[in-house]
Amino acid sequence: MTRLYAENFFSSDDATVTIEPRLPQMAFPEHYHDFWEILLVEKGSGIHVLNDQPYVLGSGSVCFIRADDHHLFENVDDLNLINILYRAPGKFHYLADISRFLPSQDAVDSQVNWQINHAGMQQAKRFIQTLTELTTDNSPEGIAASEGQFLQLLIMLRHSCFQTQGEGSGEERLQGLLNWLQHNFCNDVDWLVLAEQFSLPLRTLHRQLKQRTGMTPQRYLNRLRLLEARKRLQQSDKTITEIAHACGFSDSNHFSTQFRREFSHSPKTIRKGER
Repeated sequence: MTRLYAENFFSSDDATVTIEPRLPQMAFPEHYHDFWEILLVEKGSGIHVLNDQPYVLGSGSVCFIRADDHHLFENVDDLNLINILYRAPGKFHYLADISRFLPSQDAVDSQVNWQINHAGMQQAKRFIQTLTELTTDNSPEGIAASEGQFLQLLIMLRHSCFQTQGEGSGEERLQGLLNWLQHNFCNDVDWLVLAEQFSLPLRTLHRQLKQRTGMTPQRYLNRLRLLEARKRLQQSDKTITEIAHACGFSDSNHFSTQFRREFSHSPKTIRKGER
């Protein structure tokens, strides 16, 4: 597995923050690094496998990667990322400790992978543009200014990602729906019932979910199910049919067809570790 080193990305040994846009981000094999990272998805879609746990990326996704976390990108489709690279939380020159503004070490999945709406993304990009300009100055004043801007970005992300959801805007209700799907995708899903549950007209649900993820609702649901099935094939001894049913597929042959279409490998190949 490849390891990426800070010396190849930061402008100097004193620099504590740098920006690495990936426009677009191509499929990238599993790797890890000796720095920390926040990635923001500007547009497009893809699969991000972090410490063997797969996540579907879409517009507004915000992911936190610690030093020595291992991750990869696959099944990317016009995926545009902005990566904010930074030193360990306690290694800043002018900030005492930023760890309180980051997900905790034992954070659950939903806390490590945040989501911001369109307005939040535009605000984040303004912070990042200023930060990009500041990181070219390696003087003490420049580094202090970049660390201050980075702290403001973190505060903004926390505010945008943890604002109250459910009764607010349509984007917030959509995020509530996406959070529900992330934890209930193996169950039977009735889109009309979900539209009523989250107070979204059905046509609005379809349109907004496709804008956010780049996929139709059913394709997004199938991708969540297939990712879980692949993980279980790799990590459990249950039969392919048992895993297909547990992940929401009533027909194992249909499951195998969908699986091969998604990953270009059959479930049997994944089970045997021949990929």
